[in-house]
Amino acid sequence: MTETIKFGHIEDPMPARGENSKMVLVRPPMVVPRWSVFSAMCPALGLAYLAAAIRNAGFDVRCVDAVGEDPFKQIILENPNFLSLGLSTPQIVEQVGSTNIIGVSLMFSHDWPLAKSIIQALRQANPQATIICGGEHVTAVPDFCLQDCPEIDICVLGEGEETIVDLLGALDTGKPLEDTPGIVFRSAKGPAQTAPRARITELDKISWPAWDLFPLENYLANGLGYGVNPGRSVPLQVSRGCPYQCTFCSSPQMWTTRWTARDPDEVIREMQYYIDHYGAQNFDWYDLTSIVKKDWIVEFCSKVIERKWDITWQMPAGTRSEALDTDALRLMYLSGQRNISYAPESGSPTTLKLIKKKIDRDKMAVSIDQALKAGMNVKLNMIMGFPHETKRHIFETLGFLKRMALLGVHDVNITCFSPYPGSELYNELRAAGEIKEMDSDYFLMLTGYTDLRFSYSYSPHFGDKQLTMYRLGGLFMFYTISYLSHPTRVFTLLRNLVQGKQESRLDAALQGLVSHLRRKKTQLKDEVLS
Repeated sequence: MTETIKFGHIEDPMPARGENSKMVLVRPPMVVPRWSVFSAMCPALGLAYLAAAIRNAGFDVRCVDAVGEDPFKQIILENPNFLSLGLSTPQIVEQVGSTNIIGVSLMFSHDWPLAKSIIQALRQANPQATIICGGEHVTAVPDFCLQDCPEIDICVLGEGEETIVDLLGALDTGKPLEDTPGIVFRSAKGPAQTAPRARITELDKISWPAWDLFPLENYLANGLGYGVNPGRSVPLQVSRGCPYQCTFCSSPQMWTTRWTARDPDEVIREMQYYIDHYGAQNFDWYDLTSIVKKDWIVEFCSKVIERKWDITWQMPAGTRSEALDTDALRLMYLSGQRNISYAPESGSPTTLKLIKKKIDRDKMAVSIDQALKAGMNVKLNMIMGFPHETKRHIFETLGFLKRMALLGVHDVNITCFSPYPGSELYNELRAAGEIKEMDSDYFLMLTGYTDLRFSYSYSPHFGDKQLTMYRLGGLFMFYTISYLSHPTRVFTLLRNLVQGKQESRLDAALQGLVSHLRRKKTQLKDEVLS
C-alpha cells in the first residue's frame, strides 16, 4: 500500500474552481544595503505553504519567486545606497502575466518601498485584478498598507493557509468579505477589519510546502539559505509561535504567544521526502523558537538517529537554552546538529529585563559550554542600541562577549536595534515622536542590522557613529580573543576557505565575499566584451 504524502501536488485536491479563482503568488526581490555583510537568500517557505493550501482547495495557483528566479541579479535602487536582489519589476510583471487575483508576500518591512512600486506596476498591468497582501509587515500595519498603497484591495493577517482559502472561496462565489475572519479590506468607509481568526491548532494537517511551484533548485545548487552551508539545504518548520513577548519582536502580533509543535514523526516523514526527491543534505529550521520542550527535541533526535541519515540540521534564527542540557545537546549532535545559534541578544541584565527577554545569562552560558563540549559550532545573536541603553549597558554586553570568546564560542552577529512595526518598542517610539512617519527613509533604515558601515541609534546616550564603532569594536574584540585563545582555528579557517567548506558563519561570510568578487569580475569582463 502506498503511503499518502501530504505534499501540495501529491495529495488529492478538491475539484477545480471557477474562473474567478485563478491566483498568482508573488515573492518580491530582497532589499539590502549596498555594503551588506550578510544577505540570507532563503526559499519562500511561507509562500510555499500558502501555494499548497490554495491548490489543495481546488484553486488554480502559480508562483513568481523574484529572488529565486535570479538570485544574483543586483539592481541599484533610487537610493543608491541600496540594492534589490532578484528580478526587475518589468520581469516580475511579465512573469505574472494576465490574471484576476494577485497575492504578494510582504514579510519584512524594509522591503516595503520596493514592494509597493511592484504592486503599483502589477495593478497597472492588471487593472481588474484583486490584489491581496499578507505577511508580517502587513499584519503589523494593515491600515497603513491600504492607505499608502491604494492598489491593494485586501490584507491577510497572521497565519494565511486557512484565511486565503476562505477568501478565495468568497471571491469565487461573491460571498461578503465581512464573513471572512482574519482580513482587512478596502471599503467605501475606509479599511474594514473582520473578526480575528483563531490560530491553526493542528499543524500536522497543514499540507507540506508546494516546492514544485518554486525554483527551489536555484537555492539548492547555489548554496543559498539562512545558515551555514554544509550542502543542499531545504527549509523546514517544526513549530509555530513563541510563548515569549520580547519588546523588539513583532511575533506576538503575527503569531500570538501560543507555541505549537508538529509531531516528530510527521517532521521525519517530510525530511525523508526531501532527501529522496531533492537530495537534501541539510535542513534549516525557520522557527521563531524551535526548542521549548525537552521531551520533543529528545524524541525527534532519537528518531533521526534511528534513521542513520547522513544529514545535518541547523537553527540559524537562534534558540533559547532552558531545554538544552547535556543529554539533549548530545542527542542533537548525534542527530546532525552541527551549527547552533543562541540568542541572548544582550549581555546586560538591565537590558534583558527591559526587553522582556527572560533569560539567565549564567544558565545560558552553561548550556553554551555543554554545546561546545558536545562538538557543536556555536554562534551568538546580539543586539546593541536599544532606546534605554547607555554606555554601561554596551560595555556589559562587551564583557559578556569577551567571556563567551574565551569559553570557545565560534561566531557572533552584532546587529543594531531596528524598531520593526508591530513590536512593543516600535509603538513606544512612535508614541514618543521618535519615529515621525513611515517613509522610505524609515523603512530602508531597518536594513541596518545587515550593514556594518552604518548603524541607526535610538538611544539618546550615543549617536549613529558611536553605535557603529561599538558593533565593529565588539566584533574585533570577540574574534581576536577567540582566535588568540584557540589558535588552531586560524588554520581551520584558511583550510575551509581553500576547500570551499563551511563550518562557521565566518567561513560563510568570507566565502560569500569571494564568490561576490568573482561574480563582479565576470560581470565586468562580460561588459567589456560586449
